[in-house]
Formats: sequence, C-alpha cells, structure tokens
Amino acid sequence: MTTLITGGAGFIGRRLAQELALRGEDVVIFDRAPTEPFPDAAAGTITSVTGDLTNWSEVLGVVQNYGIGTIFHMAALLSALSEANPHAGITTNAFGTYYVLEAARLFGVRKVIFTSSMGVYNVSQDTIVTEETPQRPAIMYGLTKVFGELLGLYYVRKFGMDFRGLRFPQLLGPGVRSAGFGQYTTKAIEAAILGDPFEVWVPEETIIPIMYIKDALRSLLMVHDAPEERLLTRVYNVGQIMPAPTAFDIVTAVKGHFPEARITFKPDPNAMKVLAAIPRIIKGDTAAQEWGWSVSYSLEDAVKDFIAEFKGRP
Repeated sequence: MTTLITGGAGFIGRRLAQELALRGEDVVIFDRAPTEPFPDAAAGTITSVTGDLTNWSEVLGVVQNYGIGTIFHMAALLSALSEANPHAGITTNAFGTYYVLEAARLFGVRKVIFTSSMGVYNVSQDTIVTEETPQRPAIMYGLTKVFGELLGLYYVRKFGMDFRGLRFPQLLGPGVRSAGFGQYTTKAIEAAILGDPFEVWVPEETIIPIMYIKDALRSLLMVHDAPEERLLTRVYNVGQIMPAPTAFDIVTAVKGHFPEARITFKPDPNAMKVLAAIPRIIKGDTAAQEWGWSVSYSLEDAVKDFIAEFKGRP
C-alpha cells in the first residue's frame, strides 16, 4: 500500500516523505506547490501530484488512483495567512480536512494522521496546557484545527477509522517558507547564518512553545507506528523544548555561534496580539504514557543542528 502526504512539498512533509521512502514505503505527495527533486538513495518511491486540497475531485482522485493505505494530512493555511484571509483558511483547513477524511472513508483508507497545533488553545500564558485544557481558539487557524480534530474523532466513532493527531508547538528548523507569527524563531537563525540583519517582531521576554523539526518528524513516525490499542487519547500534545526559551534566549543562543549577528527587536502589535493567546507551557505527558514519546533536542542542540543542516543545503 502507498502512503499519501498532503502538503508533502512543505516544511515537514518533504522530510517525512524522505524518511518513509528510506523505510521502503511508496509515497505520494499531494501539494499545490512544485516539488523539488528528491535524492535517489531511498528504497521506496516518491511520486509528486500537483493538486489543490480545496478541490474535492482532486482529493478523491489521488486517493483512488494510487491505492492509498495511509494518509498524513499536513496541508494547511497557517496562522498569518488564515487571519489575512479567513475564507481561504476555512476552505483549505476545514473543508480540505473533510475532503481528506471522506475520501479515506470512501476508498478504504484506515489510518489517517492529522497535524494540529497549539493554536487550538486560547488561555492565560501562565496556564500549563494538557489534553484536558479547554479549546477556545481566538484565531481562524486554531478554529479550523479544532474542527479537524473533532471531525477526525467523529470518523473514529462513526466509521471505525484509525485517526491519530498531533498538536505541534512552533516548529524550529531550516527551510520554513509559510508565513506564521511564531516564525521569528527560525528566521532569526537563518538571517544570522546568511549575515543578514533581522528584526524580531516580538519583545525580548516573549515565550512561545517550540520544538525542533527533527523531534516533530520523529513524533509523526512514532505515532504512526504505535499499536492502535495503546492510543486511548487519539489526539496528543507533544510538548516542547524545556526550559521554555524567551525570544532573547533564542537570539543569545544564535549569537553564541554568530557573535556579529545583527538581530534587533521591533515588536509588531498585530503579532503580539495573536501570540498573547498562546500558552508558554504545553505538556506531552499523555503521549509519553501511551506511546513512549519524549522531546530529545534542547535549544542549544537545535541551534547547532539547524546551522549544520542549513549550511549543507543546496
């Protein structure tokens, strides 16, 4: 059977496609964006299909035509773009998720892994978030992610689908292209490597939960591989780098490698308003209990690996 990755040309999806192919799986990437060539060292194959998540016939077609057995549904319009265009956010994130789940039901795809977000929460920044924390998102991106989670759980109850979800914090790693309010974390490091000036658009004391991309990738593979009978919760927070670093801590870690880096702070009220609804601490204890998950990269580990990987990219 073949694995489908929606949004497979993106930040996480492309890495996931390579990992699955190295494990010998055949992978189909479904994405609106052109896909760069992949290395030839994989045991499996990677096929790129250009398509639009908001076009139901295209979603149905890719699931039917390639004999899909598992779907990683990762395509989404992120926070900044969803706030700028709420209609596009609903169409892509909410209707697109429905199309994926319904296509999976119609063509017998049993396992669907869904990437959600810390954006589903809207709590005091002092709240320590667990799976029991109420979800009352204040932004369109978060609203659509809650919809996706609940719709997936409906498909579990109604149709017996094996739906699994992960709520990611802000992901740190080279190669981010989509716009998001928390991506100053990544862009500050890239600017330092390139020798470019960069203005961080939040105050120095700002804390948002972050995780390195390689931990995020590992969590996807682990939840995919976990026996279904162990997944009592189904949708999980996966935690974050601890202790939770401030924006100043991130810049300090970067300047430890690039002392001359021209990174300054110029807070943007619009970004600060959105990030004010993001908690500082998100626990991953349930994932640890049910399928053995733990975060492995510290901030310093993440920055070191980020720099090495960025410099090694074409």
